[in-house]
Amino acid sequence: MSQPTSEKSLLRYFGLGELAAHGGNAILAFWMIMGMAFFLFADQNLIAPNLRNIAGSFGITDQNEIDWKLGGLIPICFFVLGGFVSVYMGYLTQRFPRKPLVIGTVLLGEIPCLLSGFARNYDEFLILRTLTGFGLGGSFPLLFSLVGDYFSDKSRSTAAGYLSLSMGLGVGLGQLVGGTLGTEDPINGWRQSFIYMAAPSFLFMLVYGLFCKEPARGGKEKELANVSADINSESVRLTWKDIRTIFATKSNIGIFMQGIPGCVPWGVFFVFLNDYYEFQYGMPKDSASAMVIFAAVGIFIGTFFGGIVGQKIYDTNKTLLPIFCGSMILIGILPTVYLLHAGSVAGSPAFIFINILTGIIISVTGPNVRALIMNVNPPKSRSSMFALYNLTDNLGNGLGPAMAALILTVLPDRTQAFTIAILFWIPCGLAWLYILKNFKHDEQKMHEELAAEASRIKRTA
Repeated sequence: MSQPTSEKSLLRYFGLGELAAHGGNAILAFWMIMGMAFFLFADQNLIAPNLRNIAGSFGITDQNEIDWKLGGLIPICFFVLGGFVSVYMGYLTQRFPRKPLVIGTVLLGEIPCLLSGFARNYDEFLILRTLTGFGLGGSFPLLFSLVGDYFSDKSRSTAAGYLSLSMGLGVGLGQLVGGTLGTEDPINGWRQSFIYMAAPSFLFMLVYGLFCKEPARGGKEKELANVSADINSESVRLTWKDIRTIFATKSNIGIFMQGIPGCVPWGVFFVFLNDYYEFQYGMPKDSASAMVIFAAVGIFIGTFFGGIVGQKIYDTNKTLLPIFCGSMILIGILPTVYLLHAGSVAGSPAFIFINILTGIIISVTGPNVRALIMNVNPPKSRSSMFALYNLTDNLGNGLGPAMAALILTVLPDRTQAFTIAILFWIPCGLAWLYILKNFKHDEQKMHEELAAEASRIKRTA
């Protein structure tokens, strides 16, 4: 059944015209994927606005202990489990359909999130927060793998921007809900936020499980367009040779190089900034939360338009895309450091503007690096590459604050420690020079390999 002309026009207007060719089921599936991503990430920043409320509930009063137990140890445990699940999920996607895997990861991630609101002591809270790593670690490679098969390289930056936006909006909503409930009820408000942010995921998961179909692997690669579905499944079966190819692709190495140091500043930004504003600048809790929310607004804008602008740059001149991404990372260091040294300006209209501007600048790279992964890796290895990338980037939301907490143990001055953490964006931005040198060659090589594989399968069919 064809889509109404007005709906097709609307999808094209928002850069998602390729969904219309798949039909209404694909549109529903894409929105369900967006919804699941939104709420999976919504719980990731619930601790930040309530560090002291949560610590008080568990009898933790020392500042260093608060920073380590809530800002350091929990992200480390989350990272270890989530990283293991993420890598193993890349393997599972080659053996099993992705749809039941998506459902399973949502359940395994959101049930512990829901139960976090009922934790009776710190040890229970630590275990439950660690277990949420199943959700984020497992879902990230799955969801972007699916998006890579709904869209061709003509739309992937835009589509990745939408999915990244839903994740960012989730983090922002978690920040808002956590801060609001924690201010209204310092004793139990933080508990309610975990319950409220987990519950809606089950609805999106149910709709996706009952009514949506996953796209054919490699279905949007022109080289595989004329290969039947059954034969096409052979062309996407991952082997150890393909795993070696992931690390032989120089663009992938560059992506790892920029992701590893880049996770540290994000850890400061998402976990400690709210508490820093409150106690370094003497802001009330709701005002400190509002400042971070303004930064989150900037992140929403940057994530969405970063994907759109990145796609325009890619279509115009591919070479300019890595230059754009690396430059924005390096430029973003300046306003971010300013936020830590604002002094008496903190809380002013200028400070609000800098928070928004900072969020825009530092977030535009995210959707473009994810689109780059889709463009330089064949369909059969995308989920595995996203799983490995997840270790160095999005799960860096766990490793980043842990590393920032470790810096605090060496430099007790929070301003100095966090400033050093922000400077990790320097090697992150410079790594894009390596990507610039290699990504066009890697794209061409990937398409040549797909064409050769398609020809081989046709000859043996």
